[in-house]
Amino acid sequence: MAFGLLFFAQCKSKVYTQEECESALTFTFAAIEEEAKSNPQAVPLIAGFQQQKQNLVEKCMEGKFDPTCLKNSPGLAGMMGCVKK
Repeated sequence: MAFGLLFFAQCKSKVYTQEECESALTFTFAAIEEEAKSNPQAVPLIAGFQQQKQNLVEKCMEGKFDPTCLKNSPGLAGMMGCVKK
């Protein structure tokens, strides 16, 4: 039984701290804002992300985003590539 619990614990998605997630998302949002300067049509998208920031932080803390990936691949395309399915 102990082996089964150990195996299950290792299969569980990694969880991240709130600080890790907030830092990574702040970095990513800054990169997306820079991208939007050359694409004014992206401005509403950025506003939507800012409104959903707390929800995105919670998703990150659940392991749906990897904060290291977000920092290594900033911007909208990078963010979408860092979503774990």
